[in-house]
Amino acid sequence: MERQQQPMQEGRGTGEGTDAPQLDFMVAKSFNCLIPILLTVIQVNNEGKDKSAFETHPAQMWVFVFSSVIYFSAAQLSVPMAIISGSLSSVSLLSVLLPRLLGALVFIPWAFVPLILACQIHEVLIRHACLQLHHKIKTIISTSIEQLRDACRLILAYQIHAVSIRNACRQLHGKINTIISSFSPTTSIEQQELPV
Repeated sequence: MERQQQPMQEGRGTGEGTDAPQLDFMVAKSFNCLIPILLTVIQVNNEGKDKSAFETHPAQMWVFVFSSVIYFSAAQLSVPMAIISGSLSSVSLLSVLLPRLLGALVFIPWAFVPLILACQIHEVLIRHACLQLHHKIKTIISTSIEQLRDACRLILAYQIHAVSIRNACRQLHGKINTIISSFSPTTSIEQQELPV
């Protein structure tokens, strides 16, 4: 039992275990609890105040709104995208709760992290798409070359057979001409003597 738990814990630590996708999924789903808790804390924190969080921290709140829309849209489709957008939503809300300078120090770097990660993910996706396209083009070209070779072989075989047929026809024509020429016009049936 201890031997089974040890590889699982090692896999979680390195992110390369067999349950790494499951761990990523669990991290992505954890924002489903964290975001409502942070929203509740902000609501309680703003009770009795004249200005809402949208008025005091507009950048953080709008980033929260957009990243939350992405999170709840992408949570079913892409776990990495859900992690990126969920973490940005959480950090945006957390920066509203912190003092202004500390909140800005937390929020500003995290605002760039999703952009950097998105660029890296798209770079990997673009590279993968280019490799697939290269493979398809290579397959199409090699298939076309094979079909062209087969067509050339058929044409060559046809030409060889055509030459053989032409030679056979010439020989047959020569034999027919020889047979026809063996009958001279002077030896016709009328001129031959008939036995009495």
